[in-house]
Amino acid sequence: MNDSGRIAALSKGPVRYVDFEAGGGPAVVVHGGAWAIPDSEVEAHKQALRSALAAGARSASGGAGADEVIVEVLTLMEDSGVFDAGRGSVLRSDGTAVMDAGIMRGRDMAFGAVGAVRRLRNPIRGAFQLMDRGMGQVRLVAGFEAEALLKDFGCALVDPDFHVCQRETQRFSELNEQAAYHTSQVFRRPTAPLGTIGCVVRDSHGNVAAGTSTGGTPLSASCRIGDTPLPGCGFYSLPVAAASATGWGEALATVLACGRSVAAVEAGLSPGTAISDTLQYMHEIVRGPDGRGAAGGLILIRNDGAFSWAFTAPRMARAWWTSSLGTNVAV
Repeated sequence: MNDSGRIAALSKGPVRYVDFEAGGGPAVVVHGGAWAIPDSEVEAHKQALRSALAAGARSASGGAGADEVIVEVLTLMEDSGVFDAGRGSVLRSDGTAVMDAGIMRGRDMAFGAVGAVRRLRNPIRGAFQLMDRGMGQVRLVAGFEAEALLKDFGCALVDPDFHVCQRETQRFSELNEQAAYHTSQVFRRPTAPLGTIGCVVRDSHGNVAAGTSTGGTPLSASCRIGDTPLPGCGFYSLPVAAASATGWGEALATVLACGRSVAAVEAGLSPGTAISDTLQYMHEIVRGPDGRGAAGGLILIRNDGAFSWAFTAPRMARAWWTSSLGTNVAV
């Protein structure tokens, strides 16, 4: 820790991470993806993070539950068009936007998730509805039938083209011209946005929750479902801690990134040690066709307010707020 007793900036092999001490009050931590974010897009990322975080801070300060704060934050980020989620989703191999999302509460370990949806106005809201309205009989739904069910639950549906933006149409054309392409490589070079979004919250009652939303990886099969809607992979929460992931989805799923990290905190490790260990392990055992280790990022919060972010990609868009630290945004 530094002299303030609040922050330790550390590195472990390819992992960069920071540990923040417990603050005792509500806290909101957000990520906007870990990849090679170009300089030209840094300011847009910061502005979108700042706006979403401000809304989350207001809700958390007002006594909203951790899961409610997450839905508000991630809905704003889905709507921003900046990240690879909602209106900024990358395009799949058939030129369509296909989205996944998941959310989980720590206090009762209830979760909801959606996969391979095209018409949900906000995928994170669909996941949120399933947590309680699914009544434990349906937690993860996918495809056209999922959209019909969630419409009955009150979720707004839109034309699939609503999520196809001009920026991604142009990038889709550029990527299609490349002779060789593998999704593991895009986290290290600015070929396309990989800004999966996520949020972890400790509310004023000491409850924690985690949520993640994504448009997947560019040029992947339209039927692909990555780590994001899989509990323990793209998101996870126990009463003691909550985590959200971003990066190469198949690698995150292979190592159960969020579940592994939360379990490590439950076993006594600090948030920073837990998530940096997970990312280092993933980097060592999962490799792409070029032989390089898998890249990604994690955020995690403990029920006493201690939290951390960590990443192995060139950059990670992240932001955090607590009553003692105020608002901080970094890319």
